[in-house]
Amino acid sequence: MTRSQIIQMTRDEVPGIDTRSVSDTLMQNWCLEGNKDFCARARCIIDQAGTTITTTAGDTYWDLTSEITNFYDIDTLLGGVLYNNKPLVNTSIAELDEETNGAWRSYSAGTPLKWFRRGQYLYVERAIDASADDLIIYSVLLPDDWNTDIAPYNALTYLAPYHYGMVLYLKWRALSKIGKKEAAATAMAEYFEYAKWTKGQLGGTKFVPIYLTKRV
Repeated sequence: MTRSQIIQMTRDEVPGIDTRSVSDTLMQNWCLEGNKDFCARARCIIDQAGTTITTTAGDTYWDLTSEITNFYDIDTLLGGVLYNNKPLVNTSIAELDEETNGAWRSYSAGTPLKWFRRGQYLYVERAIDASADDLIIYSVLLPDDWNTDIAPYNALTYLAPYHYGMVLYLKWRALSKIGKKEAAATAMAEYFEYAKWTKGQLGGTKFVPIYLTKRV
């Protein structure tokens, strides 16, 4: 569905949501917000190729929002973070402190083994000791602005079955706008549940091979 079709479906499904109570301009503004919110909640858009950063000796952290357009999160299901094509282990400051009694804070430069994220920054547990090595990051991305009459979620065809999520988002916002608090709360819960369901449909092993091994 296109943006105009989604707005019209919302008006058709909710009595009282006409252009006098909720203008098309306001609906379109909500579409901008909802498109990003849904893609973040459902982790719809994945950087399947990964983003490669060429490192410099002494590097310990990188600004992910500067390195990756529309960055939202690191996708640990797809691949997480690789250094010279070897996966690094996802950790935290608390875990590193527990494991090393804080010694990691004074590690000499070398080959990193672990990474952690704080806000927009990706860190490794030790400074890199070589230049021109590759750091590959697999990410969940936010969509581009939905400001034209096209389908949501960057108009990606594999996300077409989930366009109704935008109708649910607009229902929630519109019902709140006209003061129907109970109906708005129900619509909000339905939207959250739909986003959660979509995330389950898109995530996990549904897009990757499954390998079975026999323990001996």
